[in-house]
Amino acid sequence: MPADRLAPPPSVRAAVPALAFALLLLAGPADAQWNVAVGGDARRTGASDQVGPTGPDLRWAGSLSAIVSQQAAIGDDLVVMARIASFTIPTGTWIVAHELDDGAIRWQTQLPFNFPDSWRSRVSGIRDGAVYATRAGNTNADFLYALDVVDGSILWESVDKITETSTESVTYAPDGDPITTGVTAGGATVLHRIESTDGTTVWSAPRTCPTSGGCDAAVNAAANRVYMFEASAAGPKITAVDLATGAPLYSTPGIGGGFIQQLAPFVGPDGTVYAPRTQNNPFTDFLVAYDDTGAALVERWRVPMGYAPFASHAIGPDGSVYGYTPDLEIMRLDPATGAELDTSDPVPHDSFQPRMAVDASGKLYLTNGSFPGGEMFVYTPDLRLIWSTPITNVNVGGPAISGDGTLIVCGVGTDVRAYQSDCAGYAVVYGDACAGSGGFVPSLSSDGCPTEGGAVTISIADALGGAPAILFVGTGAEAFAIKPGCELQILPLSPIQLPFLFPGVGAGSGDIVLPTVLPPGTNGLDFHLQVLIGDAGAPTGGIASTNPLQLHVE
Repeated sequence: MPADRLAPPPSVRAAVPALAFALLLLAGPADAQWNVAVGGDARRTGASDQVGPTGPDLRWAGSLSAIVSQQAAIGDDLVVMARIASFTIPTGTWIVAHELDDGAIRWQTQLPFNFPDSWRSRVSGIRDGAVYATRAGNTNADFLYALDVVDGSILWESVDKITETSTESVTYAPDGDPITTGVTAGGATVLHRIESTDGTTVWSAPRTCPTSGGCDAAVNAAANRVYMFEASAAGPKITAVDLATGAPLYSTPGIGGGFIQQLAPFVGPDGTVYAPRTQNNPFTDFLVAYDDTGAALVERWRVPMGYAPFASHAIGPDGSVYGYTPDLEIMRLDPATGAELDTSDPVPHDSFQPRMAVDASGKLYLTNGSFPGGEMFVYTPDLRLIWSTPITNVNVGGPAISGDGTLIVCGVGTDVRAYQSDCAGYAVVYGDACAGSGGFVPSLSSDGCPTEGGAVTISIADALGGAPAILFVGTGAEAFAIKPGCELQILPLSPIQLPFLFPGVGAGSGDIVLPTVLPPGTNGLDFHLQVLIGDAGAPTGGIASTNPLQLHVE
C-alpha cells in the first residue's frame, strides 16, 4: 500500500500525536520588525513573531563594501545599516537602505558633521516611517536624526544631544518616541525620551551611566517602566524609571563590584527584568532576574554567566531565557527558577561579542562576534545545532529577523546576506551511533521538507546487510544505556516501533530508504527517531545503532 494512503487509527492519533508519523513509516503579531538595532524590540528580547530560515537559503546578498560590520535594523519593508568604508570620520561611513524584497539600494546618505568630535554616521533603529540615526559615539555627544524611509531626507534633528556609543541603540515608548541616553545642555548625563514627531525632548531622567555598551535602556510598556543600568559603589545596579514622566523610582543593590558593564538589560513577556552583569570576573558576573513589585525590584534568581561584551540576549516563545555560560556556551534557562535546561557545545570564536535572535518556532540564531573566525549558528530551541555558516569579521553585524521571516546578517566587504527558506520545518542529526560489524557506523538521515503534507524520506545506511532492526519513535532526547557504550537517545518513547530487515549481505551493505508523507495534525510537533540493529559482530555486544534524528514539523 502506498505510504501516502496510510493513516493511523483515530484512537492512536489522539493518544500519541507522534504515532501518526510513525505509522506512515510502516509503509516505507502584527508582523513584527527588527526596529531596535540591539535586541530587536523595545524590551530587547531578540524575539520575532515570524518563523526564520531553516537553512542557508539566500533571498539576496550584497551591499556597499565595508571594513567593519554593524547590525541592521528593519522596518517599513526596509533594511538599514551603516557601512564603514574607511576610518575617515566625516565621510567614510554611509547609512544604506535596502529594499527588503530584493536587496536593491533605495537610498544612501551621510549625516551632517556638526562638531569637531562628531563620530561616524550610524543607524540606531527604525519605526513608523523614520530611520533613527546619529553621529554620537566614542563617548562623543551628537544629535539624533529622524530620516524619511522613502528617500533618507532629514525629518528632524533632536533638540538635545545623545551619547549612544557604536554598540548601543534606541528603544521606544508605545507611541514610538525613541528613548536613549544623552546629555543636557549643562552636560549632565540623562536618559532622554524624544518626541517622535519633531525631536523635542519629552523628559530627561537624571542617571549615571556605566561603560560603553551598558547604557541602553529597556521598556516594559505594560508596567509603565523603563529599566537601565547605573553605576554604584557596589557595582552596576538596575534603576526603574516612570515611562510617562521620567521620574526615577527605585533601584536594585549593586550586583557586583567594579565599573565595567557593556550589556543592556532586557525584559521578559511576564515583566521579569533581566540584568546581565559581566566584566570578566567570576565573582561579579551573573545573569540576575528581578520581579518588579511596583515599589521595588526584588531578586528572584541569579546564575553565573560568561564574559560577552556588547552582546544581546533572547527570550524564546515559551519564555526560555538564552544567555552565555562561563565556558562561553549558550545556556537555556527556566524563567521561573533560573535552572539550566540546556546548553550548546562551546561556541567557536576568536573574539566573543555575540548577538542573538529567536524566531516564532524557537530557533535561536547566534553570531559569535568574531573576526577571522566570524560565524553564524542556528540552533533548535534546546540548542542542538541545525546549521552554521562562516561570516568573516561579523563583529556585531547580526542577526536580525524581519516581519516576513527574512534573516539579515552583515559582514565585511560587500557581504550582507538575507536568508529566507521555503520550508519552515527542519531535521537535525545529533548524538552518537554505535558501530556494527567491520567497524561500520550506521547512519540515519532525512531528505525533504518536514511540513504537514510534505514528502520526507528517511535513509538508513552502513548497517549489517540482512540484519534485523527496529525503528523507534520518541518525543524527546533523553538517553538510556542499552549496552555499555551504546544508548537509545530519544526518550520518552512512543509505543510505535517499526521492525524490519535490512537488504544486502555483509558488513556495511545494509541500506534502506523509507518514504512517507506527513499527515494533517503534525505541524508544530517534534519526532525523534533512532534505529537499533541486531548485529552479533558489533563491538558493544550484539547491538549496533544509528545516530538519533530530530524532525521538527512546521
